Amino acid sequence: MKKPVYSIIYGIFIYLFVIVCISLICKWDCVKYNFTGERKNIVLAKDNAPTYSKEVFLTFDDGPSVNNTTKILNILQQNGVKATFFIVGEKAKENPSILKQLSDSGMSIGVHTYSHNYKEMYSSLDAYLEDFRVCKNIIKNITGKDSIVFVRLPGGSDNLVASVSNLNIIKKTLKGNGMKYVDWNVVSGDADKRFVSKDIIKQNVIDGCKNKKIAVVLMHDSYYKTSTVEALPDIISYLKKEGFVFRTFDGITLEEEFRMTDKGIINR
Repeated sequence: MKKPVYSIIYGIFIYLFVIVCISLICKWDCVKYNFTGERKNIVLAKDNAPTYSKEVFLTFDDGPSVNNTTKILNILQQNGVKATFFIVGEKAKENPSILKQLSDSGMSIGVHTYSHNYKEMYSSLDAYLEDFRVCKNIIKNITGKDSIVFVRLPGGSDNLVASVSNLNIIKKTLKGNGMKYVDWNVVSGDADKRFVSKDIIKQNVIDGCKNKKIAVVLMHDSYYKTSTVEALPDIISYLKKEGFVFRTFDGITLEEEFRMTDKGIINR
């Protein structure tokens, strides 16, 4: 008769043990390493923002450049629009005042890469994290603010430069530390070659945004992308006419994040 009693006690013990373990895991999951040697709590913002029928996130990679980034900023400000800039650390060191101007103007600032050297940065997890850390620290030192938790991997999260194994461990590590990698679902084509006409860039964005409820547009503000600057006013005008609301990644809601994750734009 003692066996059933022992079985019940043992079952209760196992149940309590599992509950404690789950509690500890959940608590541990809220504490993340932030690539700077510190640990911090990740707090999710409340999803109390209004929802929109059509949204667009303009994103610019590879800057800041000495000639184009300020022009892009001026166009955005003239049109009452904000965008997200994914920064190259080396360019930020060359043009710190421009990065500071972007930040002070309320633009969203995220890590792209320090070197943009695919071969080096994707050679191992440690190499990528060092590149990431240096870029993140440069942004903080220049702007006085932390970069957003969204990062854009050079070449995208499914690029063919990095080995599959290295890319997978990089993405897993980013996600495990509270970071989110962002791709795109509209390509401007301004990086197809050194010079792409403004008309082609404009048409690519128009075609890409058709029938989309949420659009993340890939553009570049690097040195040679003068035609991107020229195309931007017409792009903004078209998107406004079509009823798109302009959003940035530092103000993203949980609903927007879930939708973009479902579409393979975030954490693909």
